[in-house]
Amino acid sequence: MSMEGQVVNASVLYKDNELWKDVTPIYPNDAENGAVRINLSEQFVDAFAYLRAAMEKLEYSERTLDLTTDCIQQNPANYSVWQYRREILLHLKKNLGKELEYLDMIIEESPKNYQVWHHRRKCVEELGIGAASGEINFTALIIGDENKNYHAWQHRQWVVRTFKVPYNEEMSFSLRLLLEDHRNNSAYNYRYFLITLYDKNNDKETIDVEINLCKRFIEAMPNNESVWNYLSGLLLNNAFYTTEPDKRSPYLLSFIADAYLERIEKDSNAEASAERASQLYSELTDVDPVRANYWKYQRIHVTNVVERIQAKRN
Repeated sequence: MSMEGQVVNASVLYKDNELWKDVTPIYPNDAENGAVRINLSEQFVDAFAYLRAAMEKLEYSERTLDLTTDCIQQNPANYSVWQYRREILLHLKKNLGKELEYLDMIIEESPKNYQVWHHRRKCVEELGIGAASGEINFTALIIGDENKNYHAWQHRQWVVRTFKVPYNEEMSFSLRLLLEDHRNNSAYNYRYFLITLYDKNNDKETIDVEINLCKRFIEAMPNNESVWNYLSGLLLNNAFYTTEPDKRSPYLLSFIADAYLERIEKDSNAEASAERASQLYSELTDVDPVRANYWKYQRIHVTNVVERIQAKRN
């Protein structure tokens, strides 16, 4: 369907269309076809031959807009078609709100097509803040169909960063998804994105709320890896555990220390992680004296792991 709502009939070849008699199509040559010839339909070859000719002439017209619609119908992942289409839309000063309606249909049919999401972003950039709420609603619809759609989540993050969408509304959106599915790793990632974007001062109240939320989910589903990863990210990247020394929990400290140990074992900034893990295990010998010998052993284990990693590097 074209921008004006007219159906593009791909069964009618452009070479037989009187409206295109003035254009000499550019077909692929033998070198372009390569050693392995792809079995393309006659309609595909015909449409893209005229597209190449139109692009070479830099023609920005209603007929070339309809031509891009036809080509997109046959290959929605072609970057050059989308780029050319944007140039036509801007040149003709088309209503980009209508273009978003067209893209709704394309994305619903092909939700993981990077090129169409990129085109959508460019159109929204032109439309400005007035398009933000529509994009929030649209991404929610796509995420509702498949909550792991990377492109939809990336687009939503871009909209939030660009147009400063209210923080509380987005936190509520992510919470709703988590209440529906405690294992929704994408929703945890999005929630973490929101906190790091809006709460740059690591507000203790915010972290407290998130930790309590994690506790609730862990109690309901102890083996839920997604919530443990989220909790680990919160604790490792915030100073929560240093705010009230006299109230430090050994469970919290051991969780953080073990997370650092896992980083060491993966050789992720091993030396720095080892220093912090050793400090925590040392503190645990005082906070949790019943298991003091175990925490001392863990400190020795950290040293041994780092030495093995360093030996392997050399």
